[in-house]
Amino acid sequence: MMRAMERIAIRAKLPLRYSQGFNPRPILSLPCPRPVGVATRDDVLVLALDAPVSAHALPASLNAQAPEGLSFLEAALLPEKQTSVQPTRVEYEAPVESQRIGAVEERIQTLQNEDAWIVERRQKPRRGKQNDPPRTKGLDVKPMIAELSLAEGRLRFACIPHEEKWAKPSEILHLLGLHQPEAAAGVVRTKLCHD
Repeated sequence: MMRAMERIAIRAKLPLRYSQGFNPRPILSLPCPRPVGVATRDDVLVLALDAPVSAHALPASLNAQAPEGLSFLEAALLPEKQTSVQPTRVEYEAPVESQRIGAVEERIQTLQNEDAWIVERRQKPRRGKQNDPPRTKGLDVKPMIAELSLAEGRLRFACIPHEEKWAKPSEILHLLGLHQPEAAAGVVRTKLCHD
């Protein structure tokens, strides 16, 4: 995805700032990378520029070079010295098969009455212990979920950071008994809020 963003920005002839060194590259970032297999309708691209560009004209310049299905909707200048944006809320949705709707509704109701939503998260191997069996640790994701609902066959949930951690869409699906590959394949990030 980053290579595609680089190509679009270069073809748009923007005054991109480049990294130093043997293989200079445009300085750009996607501050909230999507989990593998999750589609998105909302994302943020941060570009470093060497000259001023009209924020109003920037989306049109990028859209003229973007492939079909990719649209740049708006642009804004970051305050001086701010080089990135931090997500504060990420919203997702996924279809739920009709035969699973009752079970998912029941599970959501059960979760609302529980004090903690514990998921098992794989731990990084300790230094020098890469060949040891993978370790997992229980993590309470309830404080990381701002919204969880099911309506008209669509599961909607919103994640927020808690102690610099985020719940993963796959963990939410697992909590609801939707750990089948087809459920994960339908997850779409619908909104990305940032400061």
